[in-house]
Amino acid sequence: MNHATLKKFVQLASKSLTGEWVIIGGTVMAVLGLEYRVTVDIDFVNLNGKESNSDSLKLMEIAETLGLPVESVNQAGAYFLSKIDDAREHLVEIQKGPRCTIYRPDVYLFVKLKLGRFTQTDFDDCLIMIENHPAEFAKTKKQILKLIQSKLGKKAEGSEELRARLLSFKAKLAT
Repeated sequence: MNHATLKKFVQLASKSLTGEWVIIGGTVMAVLGLEYRVTVDIDFVNLNGKESNSDSLKLMEIAETLGLPVESVNQAGAYFLSKIDDAREHLVEIQKGPRCTIYRPDVYLFVKLKLGRFTQTDFDDCLIMIENHPAEFAKTKKQILKLIQSKLGKKAEGSEELRARLLSFKAKLAT
């Protein structure tokens, strides 16, 4: 996926769909033009949690129109997004259509979603997102540091590598 393809996807989706939708995961980076790595799917979630067969078919049609495999639209992120009570407070509108609004997560929500597994790729994505949105980061820096500390406090969770990444991330953000 590249920025141009995702921009077209967002434009077509905003014209074809209804309701509120959010792009999450690594797709956010490409949508913002931060193409430092490859992403192979579009993490696209209905905020109302009520995706219909009609929505799925429209998303597949959009993918096909853009020459993408119909399975390239991934909605599994809805599970993780649904676990975040304050997600709606951390959305940034990126496209508005006649009956549809499409958002991306702000820096706080982006990091919160990435901390779930926090691979090296997630670590890198978070740093790039923060570097490219300093005002959003400044507003939520304390909250993000609390999230990291909370994750570090769960000793049974994850490997030593994960713990090392979290400590490194916290150190980078604390400066």
